[in-house]
Amino acid sequence: MKKRVLLLAVSCKTGGLCPGGIDLDNPKEWIRIVKDDGHSGAVQGKDIDFAEPLDIIEFDGTHKPQGKQKENWIINNNSCKVIRSCSKNCLKAVYKAYGYHGFWNNYKAYLTEDEFDNVTQPSESIMKVTNVEIYKTEYGKAKIDFDWSGSRYRIKWISMTDQTFYDQIDDGPVEYDEAYIVISIPKEIDDWEDPVTGEKRAYKFVSKIFEA
Repeated sequence: MKKRVLLLAVSCKTGGLCPGGIDLDNPKEWIRIVKDDGHSGAVQGKDIDFAEPLDIIEFDGTHKPQGKQKENWIINNNSCKVIRSCSKNCLKAVYKAYGYHGFWNNYKAYLTEDEFDNVTQPSESIMKVTNVEIYKTEYGKAKIDFDWSGSRYRIKWISMTDQTFYDQIDDGPVEYDEAYIVISIPKEIDDWEDPVTGEKRAYKFVSKIFEA
C-alpha cells in the first residue's frame, strides 16, 4: 500500500532509528516505521532515504502491528523516498489534526502492568506542554520534565530519545516556555521488576521536541 508520511520524529533506537509521523491520508493517525524482523526493530538512515523530522516521505508499505504499537509499518522493496520538506509552521495544524493528546490515564513516567494491559489508546501521543526542561541526570540519562494540561500537572523524569539534544544538554539543561512533544509507550511491558514491589513497568519516552 502506498503511504505518505510527514515525519515528526527520527529518534534513536537500539541498533538504529525509530522514525514516525502523521499519515497524510488520515492525519488523525500515526505511522511508525519499523524493521521487518518480527520484533519491530530499528531501521537505518538509508531505509528512509536519510529523511529528517518535517520531511515528507512516500513508500510502499505493509501494516505490521505488534503489541500495543498498532501503528507499525514496514517499507517494502527499499521504496522510501523524500518528497519535500515542511516548515515548523505546520506544527499547529498537525497538532490539531492528530487524534490523541493524552498521557495514558496517569501522570507518571510509566504505566504499571495492569495500566498497560488496559491501554486502548494509540501508542503515540502529541502533546503541547509548558515549562519544559531537558537535561541529563547524574547517571548520564537524558530526561525531560514539563507541565501539562494548563500547568496543573508537573510530569517529571520522562526518558528522552531526541538525538538533537544529546550534545546540547552536555553543557546544561535546555529550557522552553512551550513545546510540542511526541511521546510514546513501548510495544510491551518491560522485563525489569521493582526490587521492592516486584512490579513490572512500561516506561513512556519522548522521541521529539519542537519549541512552540
